[in-house]
Amino acid sequence: MQTSLRAIPYLVLLAALLTAGRLPAQAGAWQLVSDRNGIQVYMQHGDRTALKTFRGVTRFPLDDEYAMVALLNDYQAYPDWLHFVDSAWELGRSNEQVRQLHFTTLLPWPLADREAVLQTRVIQASDPTSEEVVVDLSNRPTLLPPNPEYVRFPHMEGMLRFRRVAPGEVEVVYQLELNPGGYIPAWLANILLRDAPYFTLERLRRVVHRAEYQGHYYDWLDLRGPGRPEPAKNVTKNP
Repeated sequence: MQTSLRAIPYLVLLAALLTAGRLPAQAGAWQLVSDRNGIQVYMQHGDRTALKTFRGVTRFPLDDEYAMVALLNDYQAYPDWLHFVDSAWELGRSNEQVRQLHFTTLLPWPLADREAVLQTRVIQASDPTSEEVVVDLSNRPTLLPPNPEYVRFPHMEGMLRFRRVAPGEVEVVYQLELNPGGYIPAWLANILLRDAPYFTLERLRRVVHRAEYQGHYYDWLDLRGPGRPEPAKNVTKNP
């Protein structure tokens, strides 16, 4: 089921995983660098030269919004859709909405594999007309001692956002700001940053429709889906 990443001649990581937890303000406008197969990829260079920001945007049919949550809960499947991610597991959680995760990447020789320790925070728009959920990603490198087999990302912040744009259709935005650390040639970094959001979204919109993610319900999110219980009906009793 999982795709072998050894054969992929690129690098960098996601991480997992949508408009409250936004990235820090950046200098410069978004530049469209790729528009194919219904996925737009943008890049932005911030004031800090080591930091690069990319954003992928796509829309696709999705009736069961809880399928997105079920997919995000399935850490073993993260390599199936998160480009460059080799493994992901949960270190702990404060509650259902706030969790601490560890990610590793698998990069082609001679580049060193990377790791990241992130906190994910799920935020649902309070405005019922917005129908938007954000998974905010923030760097938490001190939660776990460094592994000498990996280069830890010095900086990583991002988000995964999904919102309903029409009946039966959602828009997904995957955005990441990172400093990959270590040595990566600039030309290769640009290729990696361009490819990561494209392949992540291209796979996500296929994987989320797998049968195992359909029909779930999570009472800590107010979403649409067939797994959601019907509201209780008032029953009039005879005296």
